[in-house]
Amino acid sequence: MAVPVTGPAVRTGGFMTAMVVDALGSGVWITFSLLYFTYGQGMALTTAGAALSAGSLAALAVGGLAVGVLTDRMGPFPAATLSCAIRTAAFPCYLAADGPAAVAVIAFAVSFGDRLYWAAHGGLVDSVTSADRERRGLFALLNSLRNVGLGVGALAVALGASLEERGGGLLWNSIPLANAASFAVAGVLFRYAGRGVPAVRRGTGPPASYRRVLADHRFLAFTGATLAITLSSVAFDSILPVFLRSLDMPLWMPPVAYVLSCVAIPAFQPLALRLGRERPAMRLMALAAVLIAAALAGLVVVGRLSAAGATAAVAVLVLLFSLGEAVFGAVAMTIVLSFASAADSGRYSAFYQLAWGLSGALGPVLHTLLFSVSGGTPWLVMACALLAAAAVYTALARAPHTEKAPGVRGRAPVGRKGRR
Repeated sequence: MAVPVTGPAVRTGGFMTAMVVDALGSGVWITFSLLYFTYGQGMALTTAGAALSAGSLAALAVGGLAVGVLTDRMGPFPAATLSCAIRTAAFPCYLAADGPAAVAVIAFAVSFGDRLYWAAHGGLVDSVTSADRERRGLFALLNSLRNVGLGVGALAVALGASLEERGGGLLWNSIPLANAASFAVAGVLFRYAGRGVPAVRRGTGPPASYRRVLADHRFLAFTGATLAITLSSVAFDSILPVFLRSLDMPLWMPPVAYVLSCVAIPAFQPLALRLGRERPAMRLMALAAVLIAAALAGLVVVGRLSAAGATAAVAVLVLLFSLGEAVFGAVAMTIVLSFASAADSGRYSAFYQLAWGLSGALGPVLHTLLFSVSGGTPWLVMACALLAAAAVYTALARAPHTEKAPGVRGRAPVGRKGRR
């Protein structure tokens, strides 16, 4: 059984600082990476994209499930420390990358470090919280910080582009170095904070393995349904700018829509937490799926509006999408943890993160193919998938499930597995 630990025993200030640094650093790099190689390093866009994708896919294939085993064996704090060390060493190497092969190798290291961190992410939060409401609040905060990082990354890209002819190269190269320094600080803080966390007690049940994860049909249904949300998030990032330009909307509309979402998701987190105080987490997932589905379906009619109407509609739909994302970010990982035991939370988290990995790898290709049919096809397909996901979440919320595997945490689980 996991031992919930709060307060000074885990050096809460250092832990929160480490989580903040990691969320901001990761968020900045997501928006900055591709443009760094095209603007800062002079690499062709297609070449840089292929190299980064190759490295990320290799990390997904090699480490997608292995990071879960590593996290369960090491514990969440040592795993988070190692993930920061890997990224600290990898980021400065980008400055010396002289071709796509080198970029792919470095991207593999960065992606592996990211995957290791996300496998440990749930266990980190679980170690410093003792109630489901506290976990939701902390996950919501971290989700907000990550979106702030995405917004900062977008601003860094804009600043780098505007200063490109006046020493902008120095700014471009400073971002990987700053990221390396930030992850070094986060790694030290994770190591420091983890000293107060008791070692996980393995219990007397069978040893942890992916066999139990794959036998958990409710968890598999939950993860499969969540693939609709993760694919929709990728569609928002990748195909929405192309869609808006295809409607001859102003050049400033795509970046403004993106920054609006990055601001709105943190702003909506208090509302998302308020909605979740008296509602089962699975029903909140259904609500998130319906909100995102409504936002994406609404994009189909934007092209039929006047210029002013289309601009206003996009703003409203982005806000609706952001509210769904805020609800999703507040509860998704609490559900993952409710399925896991103390000994295999890393495996559950790693398997759940495959939804994000597969969406990141396959989403751009899928959405591009759908967009080639018509501009509205990606949004209609994803809206239908999200409504199907909402139906799955609703069915999981209705079906009671009280059976526990050996070593499962003793706290009240979310949804209909138990009452809070």
